[in-house]
Amino acid sequence: MYATFKLLQRDAKLTSLAWEWQDMVEGHFIQLTNNADQSRTFAYIAMHENKLYIVEGTVPKGYPEPGLFQQSMGWVDKDGNGIRYQMIYSNAYHGMGVYPVPPLAGAGRGGGAGAGGAGTGPGGPPRGGR
Repeated sequence: MYATFKLLQRDAKLTSLAWEWQDMVEGHFIQLTNNADQSRTFAYIAMHENKLYIVEGTVPKGYPEPGLFQQSMGWVDKDGNGIRYQMIYSNAYHGMGVYPVPPLAGAGRGGGAGAGGAGTGPGGPPRGGR
């Protein structure tokens, strides 16, 4: 919440504040119009495994909004495999050990799209997939 609070203290008009998730990790999505030059700032703030992540993009007035930048956020495990939970991960509960971490959906790396993904064996990824 502190990082969200600090963004809200900027010389800007808040145009959106939402609770959202990226790959099922909860966070805050903030949209601001900066008072000085009317530029637009989009930010996504999340905690995962007790680490703070702030993804922020700003564009000049009249330019396309920087939403795709925040929507590309993803998570990886210690080996670099992509992860996505089956249910929402909350650092306040899962990261602090109050509840077990939710199970993962799929097998990471797009379910066989790269080294270490499910279905990747000596012959490569399964046929007829993605």
